[in-house]
Amino acid sequence: MTLLRQYVTNFSSGELSPLLSSRLDAQAYKNGAFRLRNVRLRSQGGVTRRPGLRYHQTISNLTYQTEAYIYDEDEAYILLFSAGELRIIDDSNPTVILDTIGSCPWTANEIGQLVVTQTGDTMFIAHPNFMIRRLTRQTASSFSLSNFVFDSSDGMVFQPYFKFAPGSVSVTPSTTSGTNVNLTASAPSFSADYVGLHIKLIDSAGNERHFQVTGYTSDTVLVGTLSGGLANTQAILSWAEPVLSTPRGFARTVQFHDQRFIIGGSKDLPNFLFMSKVAEFFNFDLGNASDSDAIQIQIAENQVSEIKAMQSFRFLTIFTSEQELYVPTSENRPLAPSTITVKKQTGFGSGTVQPEEFDGAIVFLTKSKGAVREFVFSDISQAYNADSITLLSEHLIGTPLEIEAQREAPDQMESYLYLVNAEGTLPVFMSIRKETLQGWARYETNGLFKSIVNVNRKMYCVIERTINGATITSLEQFDNSFHLDMATKQTNSTAQKTWTVSHLPNTAVKIKSGNYSLGEFTTNSSGQITLVDGVKEVEIGLSYTPEITTLPPETQLQDGITVGQKRRIVRTVLDIVSTLNVKAQGTKILVRSVTDDFSLEPQPITRREEVFMLGWNLLGRVTITQDEPLPLTLNGVMLEVEV
Repeated sequence: MTLLRQYVTNFSSGELSPLLSSRLDAQAYKNGAFRLRNVRLRSQGGVTRRPGLRYHQTISNLTYQTEAYIYDEDEAYILLFSAGELRIIDDSNPTVILDTIGSCPWTANEIGQLVVTQTGDTMFIAHPNFMIRRLTRQTASSFSLSNFVFDSSDGMVFQPYFKFAPGSVSVTPSTTSGTNVNLTASAPSFSADYVGLHIKLIDSAGNERHFQVTGYTSDTVLVGTLSGGLANTQAILSWAEPVLSTPRGFARTVQFHDQRFIIGGSKDLPNFLFMSKVAEFFNFDLGNASDSDAIQIQIAENQVSEIKAMQSFRFLTIFTSEQELYVPTSENRPLAPSTITVKKQTGFGSGTVQPEEFDGAIVFLTKSKGAVREFVFSDISQAYNADSITLLSEHLIGTPLEIEAQREAPDQMESYLYLVNAEGTLPVFMSIRKETLQGWARYETNGLFKSIVNVNRKMYCVIERTINGATITSLEQFDNSFHLDMATKQTNSTAQKTWTVSHLPNTAVKIKSGNYSLGEFTTNSSGQITLVDGVKEVEIGLSYTPEITTLPPETQLQDGITVGQKRRIVRTVLDIVSTLNVKAQGTKILVRSVTDDFSLEPQPITRREEVFMLGWNLLGRVTITQDEPLPLTLNGVMLEVEV
C-alpha cells in the first residue's frame, strides 16, 4: 500500500462532464470537480455558497419573457412580457407592478422570441409576426406602447422597399397625378392587405413617387393617391412595395449601431440588412447613396440564412441560422453605402435565443443547442473565432431558453453568465479570459427557474414553485446577503418570538438570525411561525443545499497509475474562508470550541480544517455540503489517500 498526499483541486475549472472521467492528462481535471451545485466560482479560485433568492412579489402564473429597461443608473425597470400584456416593475420598488399595458400584439407562442433594443427613453420590440412597437417612458411611472412609424414628407414614406414580384412585372397608372388613380399590374401581385400601404414608383424620367393604396379592386388592380406627378402613364418596371407589411411580414431583429437603427431581416427577406440614415432612426431613404444615407444590403451566400440576432460590439456582428458574420468598420472606413461589406466568419448557426456580451466576447447558443460558443475577435488573425465554452461541461447544458450576463457588482468582483434551461435549472459560467480561468456550476432551487434578467447588475428571476399545494410564480432576486430562497428579512426593535411570511403558508421553512441558524419550522395557514426564544431579526425562506464533490484522485505510481485500484481517503483537509457551517462526507466540522464565549454570536472562521475518514472504494470522491443557511467559502481540498 502507498500513502499519497495530493492537493486535488481548487475547483477553478468548474464541474466537468462525466465524459472527461479518463482525461487525467487534461489540466482541467486537476482543478475540476465531479459536482458543483448551488455554489459559485470565485475569481481567485475556490467556490462560495451561491446567493440566496430574495422574495419580491407573487405574479400571475403565466409564461414570461423578462427584459431590462435602463433609463439611467437611478431609474431602471423590469419588463415582464406575457401573452397580450406587458407588466412594468420599478427596480427601486420591485414588490409591486408599476404599470400594465394591455392589448399588446404578441401571443403566448411568441413569448421568448421577442427581440428588443433601446436608445434613450425608447425601446423597440420586434417579431416577424407584427410591426415593430415603440415602448416610450412618459414619466417615471408611466409608459406608452405605439407602432413604429417611419418618417414621411409630402405623401412619401421613407421606409425600406423591395420588389417582391418578378422583375418582368410592371404597373401602369391610369393617370399621372391625383386621387382615385388605378394602378394595374401586368400579373397578379396584390391582395386586400395592401390597402393603406405605400408603393414606390420610379417613372421613365427617374422621378420617385409614392402611391398610397386606398382601395383594392383585384389581384392586379389597386386604387390610390399619388404623392406627385408622374412623367407619363407608361408601364413602370421600377416599382417596389414595403418590406415590412402584413402581406410580407415584419422585422426579425433590431439593433442600434454607429448611429443607425438597423433591421436585421424581415419575414419574407430573411437575409437582408436595412439601416437607417445616420442619426435619423425612422428614415430609411436610400437617397443618392451618400455616406449618411440609408443602407440596404443582402447577405449573399450559397444558401439563404435567416438573420436571428445582431450585436453592436467592436463591430456589428450578425448571427444567422447557418453562419456568423460581421460588418468591418474603422475610423477611416465608417459604415456607409459605398463601403459596407459583410464577412462570413464561422458556420455554426444560431437559433432564436438572443446572444449576450460577456467577458470580451459575444456568447451565443448554436442552432442545434448543443453548445454555447463565444464569438471573439482575434487581433492577430483579424478574424472572429467561435470556440465552445461548454465542451468540458456539456452535461449541464440542457435545453437553454435564455442567456443572460452579469458584470461585476459592488459586492462581487466576478462576472457570471447564466443559462435558463427548459428543465428549470440554471447553469452558471464564470470566466476571466486574461487569466485563462473559466468553469461552470449549476444553481437549483425548490422549484423551476423560468426566466432571468439583469437590471443594473442585479439579477432578477421568475420562478415557479409549489407552495401549500398550489403553483406559485414569483419574482425573486439573487442577493449575496441572503442564504435562503424565496426569503424575506424582518427586524423588530425588541426581541419577539412570532414572525410571519404570508407568501409561504403551511410550508417548511428555515430561519436564520445573524450568524445563528435557528432550525426548520412549519408555518401555519397564515404563514406564521413561533420561535422558542425571541430575536430582533430573522431571515426566513426555503432551504437549498450547496454540494461540492471532488473528482477521483489519480496519480502515477512506480508500478502504474492508480486508476481502477481501491483507495481510502485517510484525511481530508478543507481550506475554508469566512465559514460557519460545513460537512465533509457527512461529518460536521465544528467551528466553535469549548473555550469560546457562547454568550456571543459565533464568528466565521478562516483556517484549514481536517476530517479523518474510513472505508475503501474505487473512486475516493469526497462530498462537501452545508445543511444550514450560513456562510461557506471553500478555497480548495487536499486529500491524503491510501492506495
